[in-house]
Amino acid sequence: MRIKVRVCSANNEPIACKILLYPVQPFGGEAAETGEKTTIYCDGVTEFERAAGDYAIEAYKGKLYTPVKARVVLAHEDVELEIILRAIVDTKQLGLYAFDAHSHVSRSLSSQAGNLADAAAVMKGEGFHFFFAGSPYDQHTHREDLDERCEEGTSYRERFSRTIASVSDDDFVLDIGNEIVKCRYGHMFMMNYEQKPPFSRYYDRAWDPWLFTKIGEEPAYEIAYPYEALGRERGPNSVAVAAHPTSWWWHKEQFITNIAATLGFEILAGSIDAMVVMGYDRDHVHYQALWYEVLNNGYFMPGVAEMDHTFDTHQTKHLAFKTYAHADEFTIDALCAAVKAGRVLASTGPIVLLRVNDQLSGAVLSYAAGETFRIRVEAFRCCDAPLQRLQLIVNGKVWKEYSLNDDRVVLDDTLTVSCDSYIIAKCYDAAGNVAIANPVYVRNQPFANHGFQSALTVQVTKDGQPADGRFWIGKNTAKSSFSGTLDCRIHPAEDVNIEVDGEIKQVKLFELDDLQAIFRHLYFGAFNRDRRYEAGEVPAGTFELARIRARLSQVELQVCF
Repeated sequence: MRIKVRVCSANNEPIACKILLYPVQPFGGEAAETGEKTTIYCDGVTEFERAAGDYAIEAYKGKLYTPVKARVVLAHEDVELEIILRAIVDTKQLGLYAFDAHSHVSRSLSSQAGNLADAAAVMKGEGFHFFFAGSPYDQHTHREDLDERCEEGTSYRERFSRTIASVSDDDFVLDIGNEIVKCRYGHMFMMNYEQKPPFSRYYDRAWDPWLFTKIGEEPAYEIAYPYEALGRERGPNSVAVAAHPTSWWWHKEQFITNIAATLGFEILAGSIDAMVVMGYDRDHVHYQALWYEVLNNGYFMPGVAEMDHTFDTHQTKHLAFKTYAHADEFTIDALCAAVKAGRVLASTGPIVLLRVNDQLSGAVLSYAAGETFRIRVEAFRCCDAPLQRLQLIVNGKVWKEYSLNDDRVVLDDTLTVSCDSYIIAKCYDAAGNVAIANPVYVRNQPFANHGFQSALTVQVTKDGQPADGRFWIGKNTAKSSFSGTLDCRIHPAEDVNIEVDGEIKQVKLFELDDLQAIFRHLYFGAFNRDRRYEAGEVPAGTFELARIRARLSQVELQVCF
């Protein structure tokens, strides 16, 4: 016999959702479970073939719809059940669209669940609007990568175009994304770009096996540096993000790193557009402390959430992590523009909106000394629990905290500003969920990472004597002459090519010895030799953000031929 289920929205249209079905004891007592739960994601209409008995059915759509639990008795004929899921808050009416761009669709060659269609069904049912799926995209691409045999030429967007078209609709868009860089310097993921095989082009393959044993010398670095890889692959409106920036752990007494060791360089090189401030833990204070350090250095840097979810496992914890963007329209380009502009919030459940002088997150407001600004925070609970407290964070410190016990709250306050500042709103609910609204910036000075350039002086010698020659910057074909010394201003991501008597040498600022020392200090875990820090904890000062900027501001080198 069949249990036919139809789950609808308040307007009686089928709605993508998650459905749980499990047998319970007969009516007359509490609905205690008596068997295993079956979990499916669907577009709202499904059916189950079951033997006679009593069954409980639960329907969910993320955490911003009120879950519904029902009970049916299957006796002599099929049973039909209709469930209405009602939104606690309609994010689309607020102009908010949920997305994720860090996941792995397939991790197991033995599981059929690792495919784009099933992964998209999960994301729809969890209330996402955009899904930039991460590699491997199915068992076939997984096997291709392991065997190092990829179909060159055709992008993954083209290869999976039919699936993308079939699962995308007026409320959901599937696209190809990827954790595009995985190396000793850190991991970065990117969305909205045309990725061609292999998806592992920028994976530091020699590093990972060595990392878990540390036998022999550190392997040579043989792939593009992170900033180079992101620069080569990004499109005009791509978004690149520094993943899990303080992530590390122990494995059999070996320090294993996923730390964003080169964060200070990537920010000034403009290779990343955002950094992760929420993931793995609902309130990842170490990510956030590093973010505040970034902002306190005068940088513009949006903060986002990441799932890092694997779709062919039974874990569901990571599905709660969402980034919402205030997008002008329901398109990938509009979403990416909003992320790069900082019009975002990260959440595991509630919604929190910040306005300063009626301007949303990402806004930059100038000020006169002693000027007072109006702050309004609006927050909405999720289905797990009422809102419990709300914080206003100014320049990385909690300025005010409000105790709550509400489903929805609007708070108004004022702040007097006498120096460049930023304001963040953060709320908690009684279940431990967290939401963080990105900053509104109140500042008169330009952001330190916008338009940053290095003043470079190079003393050039040949056989110990000052040399004459020519130099050019990056891909610029115009060459300038020099005699003994060359001076120029360059973007940190630009290479300087120096030619003397037909021989060419290249200067990359990323390779400066003192910068590499900072990076190695992080990726080898030297900051934790005394083991005072727990896994995932890295002191924000260890990233040496101010020192990196000072070093790159004025660079003097000697190149010998």
